[in-house]
This record gives sequence, structure tokens and C-alpha cells, in this order.
Amino acid sequence: MPLVKLFSRAPLKVSASVLHKSLAEIWGVSATPGVMKVISLPVQDASGAEEVYIDIRAKQKPERTQEVLQTCCQRTAELLSSHGH
Repeated sequence: MPLVKLFSRAPLKVSASVLHKSLAEIWGVSATPGVMKVISLPVQDASGAEEVYIDIRAKQKPERTQEVLQTCCQRTAELLSSHGH
């Protein structure tokens, strides 16, 4: 089950439910989107300058190679960027 946690200092400009469909496609679970969970969490205090910090957890599978994971991470960043983050 991919779990995507979005930590942000300010409210996100898009809801977790809106991001869910695109993230399920990016992470290869669009056929079974119910196995993915997307959670948006406000942060009151954190080190670093990032506006949004993303924690992604997913079961290790043979098809999730290092290259595939890098591509998925890049596409996730692009998705958030398209929503103003």
C-alpha cells in the first residue's frame, strides 16, 4: 500500500483527495486506487526551508527499481508544482 504523507507549513492549495487519483497513476496502483492513502498534515514547526515535505512509503516490489522510484518521485514533485507548491 503506497502511503503518501504531505507535511506543509501552510495549507495545501489542493486537497489530498484531488491528488489521490494522479498519485495512484504515478505510483502504479491506478487499477486498485483503494490501496493508496494520501494524508495532508499541517506542521507548526520544522527545521529546513521546504514549504512541503513529502514522505512516501511503498512495499518493495521487483518492478519498483531505483530508476522507477526516481521517476515516480520526480513526477510527484511535478504534480505538486503544478498546484503551486
